[in-house]
Amino acid sequence: AFIYPVMSFVPPIGLMLLASLMEQLGKQVIVEPMFYRRYQEGDMPAPKTLKKLRDFKPDMIGVGFLSADWTAGKASLKILRSMFGHSLIVAGGRHASNFPQEVLSWGTDFVVIGEGETAMKELLEALERNHAVLAEIPGLAFRNPQGVFSFKPRPVETAPLDVTPAYHLVPYQNFINTRLAIVGRYLKSGWLETSRGCFSKCIYCRDEKFGSHLRWRHLDVVMEDIRVQLRNYDLDTFYIIDDMFAVKEKRVIEFCKRFEDIQNEFQKKLYFTATARTDTLTPLMVEAMTKAGCTQLSIGVESGSQRIHEILKTGKKVDTIRPAFSMLRGTGIDTFINIIIAIPGEEEEDIQKSVDLLKQIKPTTVSVSFLTPYPGTPLYGLALEKGWITEHNSMTFRHSDNFSQLQQSVPQNVFDERKERLYQTSFRNTVFNILYRKEFFELIADMILVFVKRPHLILHLFKSIMNMKVDDFKEMYRELLAEEHLLRDCV
Repeated sequence: AFIYPVMSFVPPIGLMLLASLMEQLGKQVIVEPMFYRRYQEGDMPAPKTLKKLRDFKPDMIGVGFLSADWTAGKASLKILRSMFGHSLIVAGGRHASNFPQEVLSWGTDFVVIGEGETAMKELLEALERNHAVLAEIPGLAFRNPQGVFSFKPRPVETAPLDVTPAYHLVPYQNFINTRLAIVGRYLKSGWLETSRGCFSKCIYCRDEKFGSHLRWRHLDVVMEDIRVQLRNYDLDTFYIIDDMFAVKEKRVIEFCKRFEDIQNEFQKKLYFTATARTDTLTPLMVEAMTKAGCTQLSIGVESGSQRIHEILKTGKKVDTIRPAFSMLRGTGIDTFINIIIAIPGEEEEDIQKSVDLLKQIKPTTVSVSFLTPYPGTPLYGLALEKGWITEHNSMTFRHSDNFSQLQQSVPQNVFDERKERLYQTSFRNTVFNILYRKEFFELIADMILVFVKRPHLILHLFKSIMNMKVDDFKEMYRELLAEEHLLRDCV
């Protein structure tokens, strides 16, 4: 049984990949959420999940979670241990990978550090040989019978990328029906991995435990993944989850050509959204993506100040941003960009440079995040060393509400004002963009259905639009559609 602690509008692709691999090995597998939507201390687990687990009687349970959900992960592990005392429990994901000894104390038998596919397969093989070589498995942490912590690092990630996720083990159509993957579009979106890894050195993101090199999934496998989804699910678009998609011109062009072939094969107009860097984007890439149906590119702009890029070690040059957006202008490809604020050493001048840049490049949508010291990143170690943060058990790890953990001298209202000023540069673009889309009427129809059930929430939604409260709008928008679609058949 694979458990994801909190149900999101994004399916648990990592666990679905592991589940597929386990099925290939002849195992019976289920994939279930422990809590619905969000977790607060004392919340009860999902009743349907508990019943399914009791009926299934798993020999092994795997739980994967990020640091943003570490409290839900801890609660899940403790509940599972109390319910299934004889089952082996394995934890994984970025948080467990960075605090393996602590997570082992939560009722866990093993922690998989880094990508899980290879270590999970080797763990099963070792258990079938009576634990003979557990200590030799790279990437596996545990305590031996004497209570001694054992861990052998995996020098290079070897996870197979030719595995197709086990879509059939989750309510995948429900995830598609929330239509929340692409901001500003109301499309039924599937999820797709074409590569894994990232070569950037950003201090707020890089985690050596998950590899620092970029690996490519074979395009034959990618296209078959697309076909599997199209044969089994009703969708309009694919959200490409790669950290880095538009970085290799020849591959991007080949992907786009084959994506067009699939549209002809299924006689259906399809779209995709992906990530891009301003210093790797080329005119030929843009031409190919436009022709193939790219509807949005997510671009990590981070800041309009070169000084901030140097602090964050992004390796990017601000002078590559304007030319990249000039390439995209008039193509019909929306731009979703990320800006980071609340950075130690940040000055008002840096914020103003970002505001000025956004007014010039005119992105479709802007997302503003507070710099967050996620465990495993260089920023986390630096923040502990400098005394900017305390230990993680007194922290939240969410970039949307991490106001001032790294810079206590700056008042929260200053961060709020800067955030709203940045949002205002594109908020009207974001809201009005969908008005010109064919799916706008489907959105209105859904909103009317929700309005009948919860009219006060819809009124709050429109109030947030009028007041330009972007975070309020996004949160309520997601909650309304998630409750209407994602949880409809689950609770």
